Amino acid sequence: MTIRKEIVGELPLIRADRDRLAQILINILDNAIKFTPVGGTIAITTSPGEEDCLTVRISDTGVGIPKGEIPRLGERFYRADKTRSREPGGTGLGLSIVKHLMTAHGGRVIIDSTLGHGTTVSLYFPVFRESK
Repeated sequence: MTIRKEIVGELPLIRADRDRLAQILINILDNAIKFTPVGGTIAITTSPGEEDCLTVRISDTGVGIPKGEIPRLGERFYRADKTRSREPGGTGLGLSIVKHLMTAHGGRVIIDSTLGHGTTVSLYFPVFRESK
């Protein structure tokens, strides 16, 4: 598996709890690693986003998720892939935690996927603005 990163442009500052930010990224990367086969690729890109935000995208060339499953991915204990329910660490809480933490940071998460081709998770963090 190959993991590559790309930073586009000068990134704006965000206000975030360092530990929770790490938890968000670890949960998304953990899923990407679990569902990307040997020889696949995971790409992490960051860029100044539209609408005054920082965008972080994590894309993989994994198994993908059926379109009908995507709206339920933020639900607690929901698992799109039921065959992995007995694997260690597979509680179905990872994306629910991500969704909750992104909301707590004033951001949002969007998941796009094509079955058999991979998944992209886009995280949008509001840009830090000093109060006057």
